[in-house]
Amino acid sequence: MKAKITATLIKTLKTTGKRYRIWDTQIQGFNLRVTATGRKLYVLTYRFRGKLSEYSLGVHGNLTPVQARTLAKKLSGQVASNIDIKQERLERIQESQRGRNATLGVFIDEKYEEWAKIHHKGYRETLRCLRNDFKHLSAHKLGNISKWEIQQWITRMLTKGLTKPTINRRVSCLKGALTKACEWDVIDKSPLHGMSNLKIDNLANIRYLSTEEENRLREALLERQEGQRLARNNHTKWREIRSMTTPSSLNDQFTDHLMPITLLALNTGMRRGEIFNLNWQDIDFCKRILTVTGEISKGSKTRHIPLSKEAHDTLTKWQDSTTLEGLVFKSPQTGHKIDNISTSWQNLLKKANITNFRFHDLRHHFASKLVMNGVDLNTVRELLGHSDLTTTLRYAHLAPEHKAKAIAVLDDN
Repeated sequence: MKAKITATLIKTLKTTGKRYRIWDTQIQGFNLRVTATGRKLYVLTYRFRGKLSEYSLGVHGNLTPVQARTLAKKLSGQVASNIDIKQERLERIQESQRGRNATLGVFIDEKYEEWAKIHHKGYRETLRCLRNDFKHLSAHKLGNISKWEIQQWITRMLTKGLTKPTINRRVSCLKGALTKACEWDVIDKSPLHGMSNLKIDNLANIRYLSTEEENRLREALLERQEGQRLARNNHTKWREIRSMTTPSSLNDQFTDHLMPITLLALNTGMRRGEIFNLNWQDIDFCKRILTVTGEISKGSKTRHIPLSKEAHDTLTKWQDSTTLEGLVFKSPQTGHKIDNISTSWQNLLKKANITNFRFHDLRHHFASKLVMNGVDLNTVRELLGHSDLTTTLRYAHLAPEHKAKAIAVLDDN
């Protein structure tokens, strides 16, 4: 029987106890096979390299006639292009089976790493976390990683003194990889779906400098520079006495990058990675605006930060030590992007007698000073680049006058 295969036609078909076919009148080879029990299967019958073959498209109910016809048309085109559609399907099935049997280690090496390098700004730390922190799971099949195993790991890390925010970040790395495995049809469902993070008191994580600490930090920066400048001058004299070539020095303002980086962080609230990736073209000295582009920001959204006098002066003075092209801060050894200031930062904190303070806390310090000086939270949110106000609300307690005014309403009644 020949007819256009439609939903209306299929409703009229009867179960006869015998198998029969309906051949579509629009696409050659496209047909509907009705079994003796009434089951309906879409099929493409075609000739490939002189041999007549059949390709099962799917069962009616799982596919509509329109979907089946579209697939039949696509496959007919591939056959016309001398593509073995059956072999392709077999290879897809085998690849899918290999993927479903893949271990965490294999998945990271063969699929996730390549994607992360292109799409994930913090891919180095993510891959380090997956390969080191969850090394004990590398031989596990993706679908067999259990919440209980992760809970055991969390308990061990808490016992070792790892903080809850750090644990949450590392578990999130694993969750993210498993979510991608699910998205790419490697597994049907992430085994960690629905697993909650450890509860954290966000207010307890805010660390900012007291006035005395900020003064000590600035003094330590100046002392550090004077010490470096004296050492370099002595070294230059030593070389001159021996008629050796005198190395070129940095400008008179800064002996290296630590002081301008620190002052910029204090005045802009930029993340360390954003500072490391900052380009001269993103600074408008005339308008006194610094742009953090979506390419380097954590949330992939561009934001604009007005430059304070100190920030503007710092960048202006730093120009003397570099060219106004490419990265603002480059490694003096390689000429490429700076990726670590941990040692110099820790030595600076020691000199300033400041404890329990990370470089990232300069961002908290920037936000805290704004809030304590009456800047509204939404403006602080925009300057920090938070995607929503919820994250910024952690600084709300630093504006006690707002709460005091609210309570004062009770005194008026």
